[in-house]
Amino acid sequence: MNKTADYARVTSVLQADKSVMSEGCKMLVLQDFSRKIEEYFDLLGQPKMEIVFKKGVYEVNLSFRAERVKKFNVLK
Repeated sequence: MNKTADYARVTSVLQADKSVMSEGCKMLVLQDFSRKIEEYFDLLGQPKMEIVFKKGVYEVNLSFRAERVKKFNVLK
């Protein structure tokens, strides 16, 4: 067995485990994001979120489709 390959595989598995967010928690986060996003856009469906843990950092990608950008006043 190659110890370097085994170490890399174990590290990869551990990192993948850290990137997992329970579906319940993910739904709560997406509900919060949806409420805020809907202040600025008319959404077409629910937002989607992807979370990847890589080299000790979480990369979070949020995507959504909107049919309109809402007009709002700019605060001075």
